[in-house]
Amino acid sequence: MNRFLLFCIFPLLFIACFDDKKQDSKHTPVSQVKQSDMSPNKNALENVKSNASLPDAQVLYGKCAACHGKDGKSVAPGSVGNVLIASLNKAQVRESLKGFREQTLSKGGNSIIMYMQTKNLSDEDIEALANYIDAF
Repeated sequence: MNRFLLFCIFPLLFIACFDDKKQDSKHTPVSQVKQSDMSPNKNALENVKSNASLPDAQVLYGKCAACHGKDGKSVAPGSVGNVLIASLNKAQVRESLKGFREQTLSKGGNSIIMYMQTKNLSDEDIEALANYIDAF
């Protein structure tokens, strides 16, 4: 029975995968494309370059969300004073992140964890995070 099924199914699969029909191409050959169509829009390039250098705060906050919650309303384990980051203003977030990054802010056992999370953040990253968290 199994051999019969294999004998019937294998040729069907082979035929289904093999397509000898000539497909119509909707693409224009390169030789027929005008040079003006190929030149990039200068404004679009400038926008892409400027946006590429901006940090994506939502992506950056992804590391924070594991402990602080997606909305900043979870108390991080080991947190001193049970402070919710959603209750902090932009300046407080900025100064806290810079303090953890530079190891000048000590908030108990989580200071080492916060240093490890912030040590590679640039000032622009910290500013983006401060703006993002301030919007909670």
